[in-house]
Amino acid sequence: MEIKFRMWIEKNGEHVIGKGGARILRAIEKGGSISAASKSLGMSYRYVWGYIKRMEKIVGKVVSSSKGGSKGGKSALTDNGKEIVEFYEFYENLMTKLTSGDFVRGKVEKGKVFPEKELEDGEVIILKV
Repeated sequence: MEIKFRMWIEKNGEHVIGKGGARILRAIEKGGSISAASKSLGMSYRYVWGYIKRMEKIVGKVVSSSKGGSKGGKSALTDNGKEIVEFYEFYENLMTKLTSGDFVRGKVEKGKVFPEKELEDGEVIILKV
């Protein structure tokens, strides 16, 4: 058996980003434009643009764009956009490790890690890196 989960980030009860949104932001970062991102993901430009606009209504600017000319427009993640996608990816990675069993139980005290057999109160989960 396997544990499966869906995760998304909300702000004030409104959806900000999920797996698809993280893929969109990373594709914009990689491709340098909303158009390139939508093509690489097999999504319509209108869908990707709409997702970004919905996200920006909740958390502020996540993508900065310059209009195209003969060479087309360019887009990049703002610092806010980078922070949001990294925040999502951190917790997705954490949940993936927890559900796969890729962790060690132990506790940290004064900067030292003690294995499970020495645990008492203050048990924590330490992820393998």
